[in-house]
Amino acid sequence: MIDKEEHFGQALRRLRDARGLSVRQLADLVRMSKTKIGYLESANGRNVDPDDARALDAILGSGITLVTAASRDRIAALPRATRALLTGPNRYTDLGSTLLTAWSDPGGAEPVERRSFLQTGLIFPVLALEVTRHGMGTAMSERADTSVEEWQEIALEHGYNYMTMPPHELLEILMIDMIAIQYATAETDEDTARELRRAGALLSALTAMTVANLGQLREGRRWWRTARDLADGAGDPVVSTWVRGREVVRALYEQRPVETVIAMADEYEEMFGDAAPEALPELLGGKAQALALAGRAAEARSYLPKLEEVCAALPRTVMEQGRSVFGWSHDRLRFTQSFVHSFNGDFAKADEARRAAIELYPDTYRRGPAQIELQAAMCLAKIGDASGAARHAQDVLEGLPGADYIRPIVDLSHRVLNAIPASADRLPEVRSYREFLTATPQIRS
Repeated sequence: MIDKEEHFGQALRRLRDARGLSVRQLADLVRMSKTKIGYLESANGRNVDPDDARALDAILGSGITLVTAASRDRIAALPRATRALLTGPNRYTDLGSTLLTAWSDPGGAEPVERRSFLQTGLIFPVLALEVTRHGMGTAMSERADTSVEEWQEIALEHGYNYMTMPPHELLEILMIDMIAIQYATAETDEDTARELRRAGALLSALTAMTVANLGQLREGRRWWRTARDLADGAGDPVVSTWVRGREVVRALYEQRPVETVIAMADEYEEMFGDAAPEALPELLGGKAQALALAGRAAEARSYLPKLEEVCAALPRTVMEQGRSVFGWSHDRLRFTQSFVHSFNGDFAKADEARRAAIELYPDTYRRGPAQIELQAAMCLAKIGDASGAARHAQDVLEGLPGADYIRPIVDLSHRVLNAIPASADRLPEVRSYREFLTATPQIRS
């Protein structure tokens, strides 16, 4: 049973203690990092991935105790955000909160379920997102929340959530937190303001990726601008470099011309190439992938040793957060190697990197392995095995839940088809794959 006053983190800690498990022991049993368990125990459930709650309940033998706690905490978060409307200091924040309230209110004449809006891409939630984005830039340029540590923790929790949570669910939570962080701002010293901008930059970057995963590519680009501005306002070169590096990686999958992406990477590398090692993996990995996409094979390969050198120098804290989008781990190095070698058509090296990455992924993680396998299909197409490429890509996609069709997977699925020569269109495997892509709404566009 769960006490009605007990939030998710308290319930998790109580259950772990009752089973006589250390944080490390529980982390090993559930195949999460020790750092993530620590975050979960200090948090309420509004940002907890439901799959994580179910996995913990299963390991701890607690029925649906943690699932229930997470759900209750999440529901409780919305009234707190909307009540702040009464004293909100910022017009953009007021409007964003008003839209969010109307959007989620079941008592109106025409109730609208939030998830339906997100899935269909109607203008109402897009408008709410856009005014929230303006509020982030305006409210945080001069004021900051005094609860800096709490907001940093929230941003880090979302970094874990991003890897597995369905995008439409994550976006709901991000909207609530971005409105709340604006309401929480108050006059304070500049050091505190910088720290809050840092959290805001990470939240904005997560929003950029999440809205793109829902097919809103133009909106995603605007959020990247907000993330860059806030990161620079924080005065933290690690965050500024990470935001730009991640933007480069995502631009590869979001219909940006590859030469534009390479130019971005060149500019950012010139600006931040001397940053600390923990700032550089995304930028170097993104540039290697962009060069491979452009057919500049030798240049792409030349960045792999640079990336390996940086990874070898990463602090242990960064490696321990490898299951978060903000961390880095050896599977991401292998992922980048697989990408470069796949698009270069080097089957042997691509397969070696692919196998190494798959060995490192936890069994519960689906998106990374799916992208790796789509890279393998791309490599098959590059070496002339059209039937094998189409069959392998379709098998990968059919084994993936629709909620995991994030933008990189959608983009790679189409790149595989585009790499198959027109002369192979009559092959049954190729026809089947083309029909599958056409018939699957999440992948069609």
